[in-house]
Amino acid sequence: MPALAFSSTISYANAESNSFIYDIAKEAKDGFNYLFKTLIFGTTMKPSDSTQNPNNDFLELPRYTFDFELRPDLFLNFRRVTLIAKPRINVERQYWNDGNRDGDSSTKDDCYVNEWIARLRLTEGLFASYGRENLQWGASFLLSPSNPFFRNNGQSNPKCEVPGMDFARFVWIPNSSCTASLIANTDEGRQEFVLDDFEPTYALKLDYNSYQKNFSVIASYKEEDRFQIGAFAKWTVSDALMLHGETSVTQGTNALYPVEIITPSGSSIQMIPVKKDETSLEGLLLLGGSYTLEAGPTLTLEYVFNSTGYDEKEAELYYELRDEASQAFYSPYSGVAEIAQLLLIQTLDTKLKLLRKNYFMLQYQHSQIRDVLNLIFRYTYNINDYSSHFVSIVEYDVGDHTQLFLIGNQNFGSKDTEFRSIVEYSWMFGLEYTF
Repeated sequence: MPALAFSSTISYANAESNSFIYDIAKEAKDGFNYLFKTLIFGTTMKPSDSTQNPNNDFLELPRYTFDFELRPDLFLNFRRVTLIAKPRINVERQYWNDGNRDGDSSTKDDCYVNEWIARLRLTEGLFASYGRENLQWGASFLLSPSNPFFRNNGQSNPKCEVPGMDFARFVWIPNSSCTASLIANTDEGRQEFVLDDFEPTYALKLDYNSYQKNFSVIASYKEEDRFQIGAFAKWTVSDALMLHGETSVTQGTNALYPVEIITPSGSSIQMIPVKKDETSLEGLLLLGGSYTLEAGPTLTLEYVFNSTGYDEKEAELYYELRDEASQAFYSPYSGVAEIAQLLLIQTLDTKLKLLRKNYFMLQYQHSQIRDVLNLIFRYTYNINDYSSHFVSIVEYDVGDHTQLFLIGNQNFGSKDTEFRSIVEYSWMFGLEYTF
């Protein structure tokens, strides 16, 4: 080959290579996006001096906290691949004003990834992914009974992120109405488990969506535990009225129940999973509806029945045990104090989503008032022990990038009731800047 022709071939190949690299880089750049949030907020909280947290010496909740958080969300769509990463940086200053830590203060910082996902489109309508996610679904506000992975649905405080867990997922979308998902919860991620170690959970989720009706069924199994069948549905009756429901059913439950043990030397109360091996069906049922007024606000009402919740006798034993444990918590004998601490851990985390059987919730929501103000007021009432919980969420937009927010939680009732056992009130005020 003549030298001139060979040189021309090399130049052409280099040009083709450079063009290919340029096209790939441009495609990746066009598929990249981000959302960056900076939050500065302070929180004041009054711990309840209850039998669950005597003098705040058990939970040691700070009275005041001040936080600075950086929350970048990074997205990349490149051909068949989608990558998502949500790294977080948090600096927090805490002050104590109760119990043994009265007068203490501390500063802590943390850098972590709350969520990340790598998703591959295998064929048209079929996706595989692995990563750390906060998987939520359904139209319910108070809680999500059908979700076998998360207790917290994130509705009580939209500025506090739910810690993600690790999931492998296969999702098949055969048409616009149907979706099937295989989900494996492989690791606890950033979630914390108090009494038991994390156990993997596997689920099959089937979704049907139409113009006015949505319906989903979730069958799941948790290792070393049991099967659960869950479902949720939403029906848009009219432009103003929407009905929704959600449920979950299992055979038996691993929840802890207070049991009085009679011995020759006397009696004692212990927390025992007495329904662990039962075959009777136990479950949670939530029924709700929302109505939107012409002026803009939406009113929502929800009722929850929790078959696994404590009855009157069980609740009486539960609070009696808490009282005994809170007194023994200060015992000069280390062995007695350690047993009391273990009992308080058990009464804190009974593995029940709700402690009693019957609840209702009323919510007022009005968004984009004069294009700048969002309001949510939510009142939850425990029908069995008469305690209640009030949440207020106020967001005010200042310009296109800045939002002021106020989130309040106020609990009512005796200190030996569900909602006032831990905190009497908390108020969070801050600023969020987005770009």
